Amino acid sequence: MSQPYGTPQQPPAQGGWGPGPAGPQLRTKAKSSKTSWIVMGGAVLAVLLIAVGVVLLVSGGGKDEGGTPVADDSITPDPVGTLFTPEPTKAPNTKGPNDVGIEVGKGVWFTPAKGWLQGPDKTISGKYWMLQEFNHRGLIDGYFWVRQTQLYDAKSFAEHLVDIESNGFENVRIGKGVVVECAIPALKACYSIGYTADVPSTKGKLLPFRGFVTAYQDQFGQVTATDAGLESRVYDRRVNELIAMNNSVVKSYS
Repeated sequence: MSQPYGTPQQPPAQGGWGPGPAGPQLRTKAKSSKTSWIVMGGAVLAVLLIAVGVVLLVSGGGKDEGGTPVADDSITPDPVGTLFTPEPTKAPNTKGPNDVGIEVGKGVWFTPAKGWLQGPDKTISGKYWMLQEFNHRGLIDGYFWVRQTQLYDAKSFAEHLVDIESNGFENVRIGKGVVVECAIPALKACYSIGYTADVPSTKGKLLPFRGFVTAYQDQFGQVTATDAGLESRVYDRRVNELIAMNNSVVKSYS
């Protein structure tokens, strides 16, 4: 707060700026302006000293050896000990001795029979292989299809697949489902069901057909089903190939 120069003045008397009722006042001697400038200069100097002290505290009191790095400088830390890069660890090989041929998934494999070809449609689920008709490229005598699910148990999945496969056939006759004794301890439920039907050919002729579905449920609830079928005219001659492929699926559980 500023220091007043002199005592407060009385309000002027009526009729002009006279001395007022208190009479004439003694004016005190004004302070020297030189003294004020010295005081102000000292205050400014104190502020500058404080600011310099703050800068020194923040910056650490001076430059480190080598200079302070700027934004584009790269800082390389001092090496600690001997640098060692370990070799990548290989994933453990969980493939069993009976996992041969084509991997279906979830540790399940099957071995295609000689002469069977992989189906051309790679977008369908599971693994699909077919037996091409002799001397008739593009026509097939049978198929072997392996699929997996966790939405059904073994019995329900087998019945579901038979319904789907026979949907476009004629004169369908579905046999009685059978609970099969599981040959592998890892399997907890096994179920098989067969059917016969007449399959329309490209020329409209009905071709007798025989097929079966067998489903295997493991201890984790995963169900793998083999869906297989052949034209009746080649069934007796080549059914052993279906059985061999089916057994290779079961063996992969051991």
